[in-house]
Amino acid sequence: MQKPILYLIPNTLGAQSPIEILSPSTLKSIHSLTSFIAENAKTARAFLKEAGHPVHPSGMEIIELDKHHKNELEEVLELLAKKNNTGLISEAGMPCIADPGAEVVNLAIKQNFRIVPLSGPSSIFLALTASGLNGQQFIFHGYLPVQSAERKEKIKELDQELKKTGFTQIFIETPYRNDGMLQDILNAASLDIRLCIAASLMQDDETILTRKISAWKNETYEIGKRPCMFLLGK
Repeated sequence: MQKPILYLIPNTLGAQSPIEILSPSTLKSIHSLTSFIAENAKTARAFLKEAGHPVHPSGMEIIELDKHHKNELEEVLELLAKKNNTGLISEAGMPCIADPGAEVVNLAIKQNFRIVPLSGPSSIFLALTASGLNGQQFIFHGYLPVQSAERKEKIKELDQELKKTGFTQIFIETPYRNDGMLQDILNAASLDIRLCIAASLMQDDETILTRKISAWKNETYEIGKRPCMFLLGK
């Protein structure tokens, strides 16, 4: 018996059309599906329309991830496995990385799905490749603590980890807290390490800057409420 397939569907990082960003093979796989799991049904429908999906939204099944508990998702996947293949749509970039879709994949593996990741943009790797920092060895930490005092302690830990291993330290923040994060980095990190700020990746206002902390402290810079990656390295 053929295994059901869960396709991991990447999204764009901003206002670009999926047709411009995603490969023909990725779009072909998306167009073959009518069942999807997503964080938000409305944005998923908009994405599928922009991706040129041939089926009218009324003919699609979109299950909202945040409206189902783990046990309900298990039941949903059981039903989907009996029907057809399914797509897991990210809100931005690749699914499952700093993304709740990871739990869906874990459950799908347990239910004997074949997992097929589709190619698309990843802000982590776009930032890393353009940073000039160590791309051989790196750690992605996701979100740091929200409170400033705890966040600065975590930044100091990453600073020490960087000095000990040489591994690039990568993390993200909710856009409205970007400038607070930047100030905490400048207050907590050593002057001789480098910070890369990669904001609005693949957008018209894209900014990728890598400088020593000492240089960052000599100027006033505002990231604003833009999607941003932070990277610390040597």
